[in-house]
Amino acid sequence: MEFIKGIMFGVVLMALGYWLTRRKWLEGEIERNDKFEPPSGRQVRWDIRHMREDLHTLVLINYAVLFPVLFLVFFKFW
Repeated sequence: MEFIKGIMFGVVLMALGYWLTRRKWLEGEIERNDKFEPPSGRQVRWDIRHMREDLHTLVLINYAVLFPVLFLVFFKFW
């Protein structure tokens, strides 16, 4: 059973790698963005501010997930 799980994990990992490297999903977005004129400096600053807020939220979520994972590693599986 563990051998089958390992094979399935490898197949899923290879499929994800193929999907990410072919970048068909990104080409359409790039073409769409090339048709419009660039945003103003004020809009760029506003977007950067929101990206920083989003990144901060992701860091906090990852930090909160780290503690249960460490707990499981040290007290359950080790």
